[in-house]
Amino acid sequence: MVDLDAPVDVTFRAMGSSCRILLDGGPVELPSTLQERLGQLERAWSRFLPDSEVSALNRSAGVPVIVGADTLRLIVHAEAAWRFTEGWFDPMMLDALEALGYDRDHRSLATVDPSAPWTTPRPADAPERRSPMVDLEIDEPLHLVVLPVGCRFDPGGLGKGLAADMLVDLAMESGADGVLVDLGGDLRVGGRWFGNPVWPALVAHPVEPQRDLAELRIAGGALATSSRLRRRWTHGEGVVHHLLDPHTEQPSTTELMAVTVHAGTAWYGEAVAKACLLAGPTEGGELIKNSKTAAILYGEDGDVTVVGNLEIERLEP
Repeated sequence: MVDLDAPVDVTFRAMGSSCRILLDGGPVELPSTLQERLGQLERAWSRFLPDSEVSALNRSAGVPVIVGADTLRLIVHAEAAWRFTEGWFDPMMLDALEALGYDRDHRSLATVDPSAPWTTPRPADAPERRSPMVDLEIDEPLHLVVLPVGCRFDPGGLGKGLAADMLVDLAMESGADGVLVDLGGDLRVGGRWFGNPVWPALVAHPVEPQRDLAELRIAGGALATSSRLRRRWTHGEGVVHHLLDPHTEQPSTTELMAVTVHAGTAWYGEAVAKACLLAGPTEGGELIKNSKTAAILYGEDGDVTVVGNLEIERLEP
């Protein structure tokens, strides 16, 4: 086996996002192995690919379906995220998301400036939604999943977070000394930063992504960001975004515009970040504390709140 004789830094697109893999050490074929593995996950999990396992599962709601190990792992993690966020993370709102126009790659949507306001078309007297997640059936030994009738599963950002975790694990198992995987803002690190156990990490400003909001130092783990400014588009006469309140199935209108969470794994951080943003600063802040993570909360008034223990080198609201 021939090892990499110099660090490798690869950028590419996958899972509808800009991706980056930074490697220190490991076999020379490891960069291509990781990209191929990510391609496998995308082909299994993408809701935009008609022949993916997730798409096949969504066409068979109410019927037992045998899924592969990767898809089973994804659904088990999504169900766990729904439970520990007390329903704030809910992967069963695909119909509502598509009804708002998000039925294609976000780059094909009529995107708008981050400062534009948005609308909430939910009638004031609409009843609160009951999540169909209570009716999800999973038989792990048989790799069997039964979606609730009339529902479809959307991996969302949790899929990217879990994929980042899986790639880092694969890289370390393959002999890398250090690895960073960034999938559309879900960042996971493993090993050492070129001999240093602490990794530098930048958090982009939610409103002005060309500059940094914060510079952190993390001793392993992951950073996951949930923002209502990243994917916004025009719908009807208003502007909407992709983060839906699970109680109303409409775009969230809490005071939080973005949340970045430092957690042990990217899938966990992704779920906590999204749940915090949807729950709002008070309940969301308690969720951060209870989940034993740390976070930067960015409010619509530009205020920045740090919850938990973060080693911040620089913070520029």
